[in-house]
Amino acid sequence: MAETINIGEIAARLSKDIFKHFLWATHPKADDNFECSNEKHTGDGGKPKATHPGDVVFNYRDPYLGKTVYLHTDLKSYAEDSITSTRLRGAFKSLCMTIDCARCSDSWRAKYSVDEGEAHEVRGLLFVHNHDNGYDKPFYDAVDKVNLQALPVAPGTQLHYLGPHDIQRLYSVANDIIRLKGEGELPNSYTFYYPDLVMTRRQGDVWEQSATVETLTSPYIIIKHAATEGQSAGYVIYYNAPASSPEEFEYFLDSLSRFQMLESGERILLRVTHPDAPNDLKSVFRMAQKKYVKAWGFDPAREAILSQIQIERITSVTSTYNPGDMGWRE
Repeated sequence: MAETINIGEIAARLSKDIFKHFLWATHPKADDNFECSNEKHTGDGGKPKATHPGDVVFNYRDPYLGKTVYLHTDLKSYAEDSITSTRLRGAFKSLCMTIDCARCSDSWRAKYSVDEGEAHEVRGLLFVHNHDNGYDKPFYDAVDKVNLQALPVAPGTQLHYLGPHDIQRLYSVANDIIRLKGEGELPNSYTFYYPDLVMTRRQGDVWEQSATVETLTSPYIIIKHAATEGQSAGYVIYYNAPASSPEEFEYFLDSLSRFQMLESGERILLRVTHPDAPNDLKSVFRMAQKKYVKAWGFDPAREAILSQIQIERITSVTSTYNPGDMGWRE
């Protein structure tokens, strides 16, 4: 039982160490329950639930929605052979009922300091960490085996999930942010960049924006930063796609153009996160640059802009949190 508690603490420590670099706020109330207000919510054996669990609640302001998103998070730390569709189905079912109650619960809002008059959304986040680092299967295959249509998802409810490979990638990105700060490539203060879209406009100040949960699983994460002592202002982009073909990078470059980033004159540092990115990554990117310039009629000004983009792969870092170490309470 004691070891189980220590293993559970790994996910809690890991999530905080990751999400603070994506500028998420963490409510200090953790590992607490709140009252269930729906008699249809039942647990094992069909017995009505009295309470719902709460590991931790993160929050950030969504720049497109113009409201605060609260992520009521279920932290799981499983061994390799425990990550099964059956286990995931149970976790999703519990989270569905939890968020159904949390969205309309005065008890939940009071516990997590949420003003009812504040523009906000309450969503669920399932965080599945593999503490023995042995899980090498596609996590989404296990999720696909869960009959999501059969889950008790109330209308309007949104659930998100991060699997072991997502968490590994985000942990590596968080550590890369620390390294770039230490090398003077990135200042201590930065923001995540959200361009105006065709049908949606960003709201609020461009600075001090957090990474949304959708951004964390998107093809690329864009950081905008001011100048440092040794580096000009610009962008750091974490590229999460396979990076396997020039055509893929051509689409990426076109996206930067649509976001009006190429014309900004500011530095662009591209950091590739995918573990299977090709060995000749820079050659693939160079070919994409040449093809993109050709599509623009060999415009020398655009060629000069593209030639300034720096591309590197990040170092993959595996978390080394140990259940035995978690047992120390000093």
